[in-house]
Order: sequence, then structure tokens, then C-alpha cells
Amino acid sequence: MITIELITADGVAHDLDECVAWSVDGIAGMLAVPEKRGRDLVIPQAHGELHLPGKKYAASNVVLRPWVRGVNPDGTIPEAGDGRLVFHRNLRQLLTWFTVDEQVTLRLTLEDGTARQIVGEVIDAIAPDVDGRGRDTVGRLSVALRCASPFWTDVDPVSQVVPAGDPVTLAEFAGATAPMEDLLLVFGPQNNPRLAQPSTEIFVQLNRVITAGQTITVDTTEWQVYGSAGVAGGLYEDLAYGGRGTSRWFALRPEPGGGTPVVELTNTGGAGGSVTVTGRRKYKIA
Repeated sequence: MITIELITADGVAHDLDECVAWSVDGIAGMLAVPEKRGRDLVIPQAHGELHLPGKKYAASNVVLRPWVRGVNPDGTIPEAGDGRLVFHRNLRQLLTWFTVDEQVTLRLTLEDGTARQIVGEVIDAIAPDVDGRGRDTVGRLSVALRCASPFWTDVDPVSQVVPAGDPVTLAEFAGATAPMEDLLLVFGPQNNPRLAQPSTEIFVQLNRVITAGQTITVDTTEWQVYGSAGVAGGLYEDLAYGGRGTSRWFALRPEPGGGTPVVELTNTGGAGGSVTVTGRRKYKIA
């Protein structure tokens, strides 16, 4: 069973079906792929255009179109005479949930129990279309959420340890369809570690010897790099990064054709060495 919840700023999850007669017309409004920003280059005196790779995605729009009716939270029809009162209660409740906070979180739980969510803001007017009388009163809403961060994400993060040596498939990140740039990388003892995704040429490297019992953490979300007790300063100066398609210190992308990301950790010595990669899978559609 698919469920759609709205999470307000206080962390409370509200099941939209409690106020809706016929759900929200499925998840069609949540399947719009964000558009890409930027254009290809027009070459004078040449046919077509020159393709420029690595375009970024714009903000996305999620549109819900629920039918609202005077039903109780358990789906039963109120006694005669109460239907219109319950309808107005449900309509007010829905509009309050969507507009009480600056932004709201929309969470979709799929049939297999996995959930993903996106944060958005209602910026367009909501004008209910109401028809019928008494207990037969019904209303149609169209609620558009503008999502500054365009991708759906897992509710909970996943982690995987990558040992130095041969390329490793990040099985914990399987199924992702969008770039993942909000990552936490924890490097264990080793010399001058370099983590890369060969297919994208994105890499991050620490020009530092990490001794036994120490770790160095690279936080691509907060743009921070810090060490455990005993690690000397100057870590930002010892950090190198690069690759196409991201401005972050490191990022993961699905492999060509949608495959699971493959990464490789190398170093110049130390006791084997490893890095723990933590992040949330991201998706272009719900």
C-alpha cells in the first residue's frame, strides 16, 4: 500500500488520507523529472548545437490534486447532517498542514515499505473547487510544492566501508537515480588516501599520513574537514579534489545506464586503509 504523509516543522507526520476521499490521484504529480539548467552552444555556420555536458538540475515542482470529502479519519461516512461540517473540517486541516510552515516535507512510502521524501514550499495560491451539498459536498485541490533541492531522498542514510585496493561497488547506494553530493567520508589510518569514482573522474584526496587510532572526516554537505584527537591542523590545505559534474569535494553518481556507483580507494602506504562512505540515496522522481 502506498501512503503519502505531510511532515510539518514540528516533526509530526500527517497522513493525507485522513482528510481525503479518493487519495491524491496516485503519485502521478510526483513523477515529474526536474528540468536541466543551461543551454548547448550555437556554432555559427554549423548545423545543430554543440552539446555541453554536466548541466545542473533546476528546482522541481511536485503537484498534488486531492479530492476532499466529509469523511472521518477512518474513511467512514458521518451521520446525516454532519457531512458538510466534516468536509469543512478536513478542508481547513489540509490547507493548514500545507501552509502553516515556511516549508513542509512530503514523504512517500512505497508498497515494499521503502520511503523517500522531498522538502517544498507552497508558493502558488490554493483555490478549492467545491461542489455538491450536505454530506455529498466534495472539493478538489491543486497544491503545488516548489522544491529548491530538486531530488527525492531516502529518509535514513546508508553507509558502506570501502577498503583500499580494487574498485568496490557501493551496494548500499544501489537504486539511486540522481547525483549524491551530501556525503560524509571517514578515512581510517593510511598514507595519502585518494577516493575516486572512475566513471566520472570525481575524486577527493588527503595529502596526509593518518596514523593508527586516528581518522579524518570530509563532510561535503557542510564543507568541513576535521580530524580525531591528535590530528594536526592544516587539513584544508592538504585536501585536493576534482572531476566533472560537481563543485563539491566529492560526489557519487549512478554509473552509465543507471548502475550502482563504483569507487576506488588508493593510498601510498599504511595498514591497508579504508574509508566509510555515508549518505542518503537520491532520486529524480518519487
